[in-house]
Order: sequence, then structure tokens, then C-alpha cells
Amino acid sequence: RPDHKANWPDACLSDLAYTLRDGVLLCNLLNTIEKGCFDLKDVNQKPQMAQFLCLRNIKTFLQVCQDVFGLKESDLFEPSMLFDLTDFYRVLYTLSKLSNCPKVLKKNIPGFSIHKPRTSSQEDIYRNLNASEDAPPLTPLGDQVEYAHYDTHVHNEEIYQDLCSIDKKSTLPSQLPTASHSLEKRDYVINELVETEKNYVDVLATLQRCFMRPLGSILKEEDNRIIFTGIKELCEIHAGFHSQLRKVVAPGSMARLSEVFLNWREKFLIYGDYCANLTNAQNRIQEICAHNDSINQEVIRCQQEANNGKFKLRDILSVPMQRILKYHLLLEKLIQETQPNHEDYRGLERAKEAMVDVAQYINEVKRDSDTLQIMKDIQASISDWAMPDNTELKDYGRLLKDGELRIRAHNDQKVKVRYVFIFDQVMLMCKAQRGDQYSYKESLLLCEYKVEDVNNRRTLQRDSRWNYQWFLVRKSERTAYTMYARTEDLKRKWIKAIQDALDNIEPAGCRNTDHKFVMYTFEKPSTCSHCSKFLKGRIFQGYRCDRCFIGVHKACIPYSGRCGAKQPPELPPRPPLVTTPTDVPSQPVQPVPPMPSDWGRTWTDHQVLAEYLWFVGEMGRDRATNLLERQMDGTYLLRIRPQGPTHPNETIYALSLKTDDKVKHMKVYEREMEGTQHFYLSESR
Repeated sequence: RPDHKANWPDACLSDLAYTLRDGVLLCNLLNTIEKGCFDLKDVNQKPQMAQFLCLRNIKTFLQVCQDVFGLKESDLFEPSMLFDLTDFYRVLYTLSKLSNCPKVLKKNIPGFSIHKPRTSSQEDIYRNLNASEDAPPLTPLGDQVEYAHYDTHVHNEEIYQDLCSIDKKSTLPSQLPTASHSLEKRDYVINELVETEKNYVDVLATLQRCFMRPLGSILKEEDNRIIFTGIKELCEIHAGFHSQLRKVVAPGSMARLSEVFLNWREKFLIYGDYCANLTNAQNRIQEICAHNDSINQEVIRCQQEANNGKFKLRDILSVPMQRILKYHLLLEKLIQETQPNHEDYRGLERAKEAMVDVAQYINEVKRDSDTLQIMKDIQASISDWAMPDNTELKDYGRLLKDGELRIRAHNDQKVKVRYVFIFDQVMLMCKAQRGDQYSYKESLLLCEYKVEDVNNRRTLQRDSRWNYQWFLVRKSERTAYTMYARTEDLKRKWIKAIQDALDNIEPAGCRNTDHKFVMYTFEKPSTCSHCSKFLKGRIFQGYRCDRCFIGVHKACIPYSGRCGAKQPPELPPRPPLVTTPTDVPSQPVQPVPPMPSDWGRTWTDHQVLAEYLWFVGEMGRDRATNLLERQMDGTYLLRIRPQGPTHPNETIYALSLKTDDKVKHMKVYEREMEGTQHFYLSESR
């Protein structure tokens, strides 16, 4: 790949080292040279830098080098030399031996040689790349770029362009005005948006007509569900979305293009599940076709009918993911061709931000889906751990770091070797066993502990490699552990992982608010009460207040305002804040949960309020006005007033209502009458 960072003119050795570090590219290299030389299921294509998965990939690479390509054991590097980047020369030495083995030379792939470093300064170049100033910073698990899949991305983009793009030289539709040169450019962008959407709707219809229906009768129900999950819903959504786009660009239309995107953004969240399932869908159809010839022949027939066999089903399934990630780019082009004084300029900027938010939501859902699979792998690898009932490893948060440490409990002077997993809320200590299995030994709830660093290094005299220590001390001072790492750099990374976990449990921003925020997994797509952007991912997407139940991003905690303290009365269910498009066949609407008849005056008694679409948490007048002014009359929201009550009988709530094309704000009052609390909007006059 010419544009890979490792091929840049100023690339350094660490760029190549970090690219190879998870073992994915190395395993894919062997499979490219010798198809089927190992079972692809033995390689985790998205290890997200989880050490035990990366080492498993590296071990697979080394084993195949020995078993299939005939390398000697003396030719191989140790897995830790690559993952810890302690001896990259040895890694290159192994690759040199691989490049010159008979199987590779038969492929007419030129080999290379590497000479042993002659001086200590030359050796230092290959050792401890982790400590190199040129080394890229280690990213949190899941944040690394997936270089190994670049060719797939390029292939998918080519398919998308072939199926959805339009001829740039095509004439503009007659209904679009072309009064000036700049306006003509803008109209070309609008035309591209509408016409590519039409082509995309055709792709979805083809998937449903040529593949989903004919294959549905011969595939098992479970296979059919996995392969075509979401296709029917996407067809319905984009038929309506395209219809709205056409209406808004029609002559005489008073509607704004930006409103179409803002009104449909929540519908697009279905792409999170679709993209997370895409790899499973593609693998499943490939696996079925490889083992069932009759189904394979039917798939080939369907591909012939759909596009004369030009694209495979697995390729076409990637088009939706490509499309949803194009909207913010198209809107960016449109903004560039729109004058700042245009009536929809600000609206288009908001629409672009909304589509970026949707794209980020989708990426995080996809990434968390991979993370959850890693959590399952870890849980399956640990024996002798009796977890609490109805509890899974994912309930303790994301994996932040894993690896080997030496640990000494202060009530037991024996130093023990432990494989440690640090999650957001818990530290697991295990004993490594054969076959990448672990025996559970102990777990610590990190909220009960604090880190104490020490400068004295000379502690483990028997093994000078484990001289870098720190303390993990229980806040009650009853228990403490001394932990030892092999290097100062590893010690620093372990301490940072623990401190990151502690900050996730109790963010620094919580010290300046009276909210009781805790990490929380939102079961349904939710938005931040401060910035109104989506809380992203599948687990622990943000924080929820245990008292008023508002949800926020971690970064938004300092701006979350004061906590509410009272519960409003029951209000009838109303449409969501963003109006629902009418061109989509309606889905069964889930009933709004009734408020309990015995509701009390404090929010801490209930967790129902946050489920109501009309409640937005703390919000000022200006923001409420901005949200409602572009909605239809009758749209309303209930909010917490940042300034709180200022007069007797006032509550902390206000009702904001769009009526007569204006937004009005009304305080909510309460009064006890005949032993019952009554809520009202104003004193009778």
C-alpha cells in the first residue's frame, strides 16, 4: 500500500513495528502467500491491542512459519519481542528467513537479507522501540487504525462508486435553478445528493428482490437473519428519505434541505447494528457457499440476475456502510458551495454535524461489538471464576490493559506471577496456563483502591528484570499490593491504565456538580442532555445521574448544571422532538410507559422520566428556542431551568411550546390542595 505511513518518505522503524505489532498483517501475509495455510478462525482480525489476542495471533504466525514454510525454531523470534517491541531486529530476521524460504521464492517474491547490528548504538535502534521518541503514542484499546483491512476498504469503495455514483457531466434536472455560476455549482451538488440516493435505493431494492426473497426459501432461518439483517428496514427508510429529498428540491418548495437530514438522523441509527453485523453476514454467506453447492449455485444465479455476475452478494452487502458514511461529505461539499447569508446555511452546518454524529455513533457501535466479542473470548478463557448471577464480564466495562505482572499481597510475602486484566471497574488477577487459558485467582473492585507510586526500584533482587514497582492500596488501608513491571515504561503504562479506570469510575468533573453520575449502559439510543449528541457505543456509553436520571458524555459532566430534585406529574405521550417522516411505512410504536400512580416528589424514587421523549433534562431558554423554532406548532418539551426556582410555589421545571410559529416558555408551579400535590402553569387571574 503506497500511502501507508510505513511507506512515507519520513517513515521510521517504529512505524513498521507498530503496524506489525498485533500480528494481523503477519498472519494475512502468510495466507496471501499460501491460501489456506491455517484456519482463519485462529486469527482475531480485530484484537484492538488486547495483549492476549495479539500474542495469540503472533504465536499462530510463528507456528505456521515453522509447520508450513519450514523455518527452524532458531529462525523465529519470541512473541513478546514483537508485542513489547523489545527486539525488532529479531522480528526482521525472521521475516528475512521467511522471504528466502523455498515456498516464497517459488512465488517470484524477491527475498531480503538483514545484517546483525555491529555496535551497541545499532542494537539500540531495534530495541525498546516503545521508548523511542519517534514511536507513535499507544492508543487505548480499539483506537488503532486497521491497516490490515485497507485493501478491503478500497474494494468496497470501488463497488460503491460503480453502483451509486452518477455521471458528473450529466445535465442538471430542469427544476433546479441555474441563475449564476456559483448557484450552478451548488445545484450540481444537490443533484449529486438526490441522484446518488436514488441509485442507492435501487441497490437496496435489488438486494431485496434478487437475493433476499429467492434465497429466503432455501436458507435456514438463522442464516437468513444474519445475512440480510436490516435490509428490509433500510429499504423502507431510504425510500421515504429519497422521497423527502425530491420534495424539498422541487420548484416552489419552502422546506429546507437541512431539515430532511435532521428529521431522519435517528432513523439512520439502525446502521450501527447493520455495520456491526456486516462481517458476520459476509462470512456466513461465504461459509455456506463453500459447503453447500446447491445454495452456491443459487447465489451465483442471483448475482447473474442482479448485475450479470459483476459483483458478489458479499460485496453488495458492503454498500450500505459506504453510503451512510458519505452524507456528511456531501453536506460538506454543499456548504462550500452555499453563501454564508443563505437562509439554510446554518441549517446545513447543523445537518452536517448531525451526520458526523451519526457516523461516529455507527463506528462506536461497530467497535463496541468487536469489544464485546473480545470480552466473551476473555471470559471463555478464564476458568474457576464464579461470577455473580446475571453478570457478564462486559458489566465491568471495557478492557483497558492486560499483561503479565509480579504481585505481592502485603498479607502474603510471596511474590506471584499473575496475568492481569484491567477493566473500567475491576482488576482480574489470573494464572496463565497452557493453550491461552487462565485460572482465576483474585479480583479487585478498583473503586476501593488508590495508586501510590514509589521511586525505589531495587526490590526483587532475584530477578533484576522486575524491579519497577508501585502500590495498589485499599482506601480503608486494610489491604495493599506491591506490583512489579519489567521496565519503567511498562510501569508507567500500567499505572496510567489504573488511573484511567479510576477516572472513569469517578470523573474529575463530578467534583463540581451535585449530580450523582455513574457509568451507565443505555439500552436504547440516547442523547447527551448538554450537547444533544448521541451517547455512543453498546456499553457504558456515558454517565447517568442516579437522582435526576439525565445522561451525559464524560466530557460534558462539568457543564451538566444543577441536579433536579422533583418529579413532574403524568403527561400524555406526544411525538418525539424531531418530527417523524411520513413517507416511511410506520413501525409498531412502543407505548410510552405510564407514570407510577404513587410517584413521589423526589426523582430518586423513579427511573422512568428519562424514557419520555418530551423530557430533555437541564436546558436553558435559548437552547430550547433553537430546538423548537424549526419544528411544527404543537411540539413541546419539558426542561429543568438552570437557574432553579426563584419564587414561592415554583418548581425547577419549565414547559417550552411551539405555537403560532413562536416558542413560548412557561414555568411549572406546584401547590398542595386537600392533601394532594397539584401542578399548574400559572396562577389563575
